[in-house]
Amino acid sequence: MAKNALLDKVDLINELCGYKPREIKSYRLDMAYGGYRLTQLVNEVGGETDISPRLKASEMREYLDGFIEGFMARGESRRMEIRKAIS
Repeated sequence: MAKNALLDKVDLINELCGYKPREIKSYRLDMAYGGYRLTQLVNEVGGETDISPRLKASEMREYLDGFIEGFMARGESRRMEIRKAIS
C-alpha cells in the first residue's frame, strides 16, 4: 500500500468532515517507526491526539476504510432521521 494512497484516504475523511488541512480537528497521518497512525490536530501549535494505534500500511488501509464506512453510515442514518422528522 503506497503512502500516497493512505494520505488520499485521510484527505477524504477531512473532506467528509468539512475540515481543511492544518485546521484544528482535522485528521492527519503520522508516519514513524515503520508504521502509520491516524491522529487529530488539537491546537494551533501542532499538538495531536492519537485516534488509532500504530499499524502497518495494509492494516491502516483497512482501518481508514472502516472509518470512512462508519462516517458514511452515520451520515446516512442522520439523513434518514431528518427526513422522518420533516415528513
